[in-house]
Amino acid sequence: MTLEDTVDRHRLGRACLLVVVPLLAIALWGPIAEPEGGEEPLSAEACLRQEGEAPAWFVEEVLDVGGTQELRANGDWSVVSFVAEGERCAVASTLAADMESRGWMLMESGQEGVLTGVKEGGRCPWMALSCTEVGEMVCVVVQVPAPAS
Repeated sequence: MTLEDTVDRHRLGRACLLVVVPLLAIALWGPIAEPEGGEEPLSAEACLRQEGEAPAWFVEEVLDVGGTQELRANGDWSVVSFVAEGERCAVASTLAADMESRGWMLMESGQEGVLTGVKEGGRCPWMALSCTEVGEMVCVVVQVPAPAS
């Protein structure tokens, strides 16, 4: 194994952590949450969403997730993930343009594939966008502060 192979494996490991940790948090949140009124605890599959489930504030302020694949979100939509086809840079550029049209000022975070953003007004003053290539797909994770009710 060459040094380049080792570095590539290390980068892949870090990229997977960026994707897996938020998704694992989403998956584990359901069983940990207290059920209300005798309801069953949420399962990991309960986080899988239909595109029409996105709250209006998220679509208006953050990102239109219509047409996305494998859309997942926690209960308050502060962590959202989906899968997109294409190259990471192209997917990130398309999403960045969409977010900038909603008033976001985006900047490189210093971490490859991760953008951060700030915005004046609205429910979400900051956000983080991570795009990680997984095979031929790109896993996208968006994190915003949980909005006040």
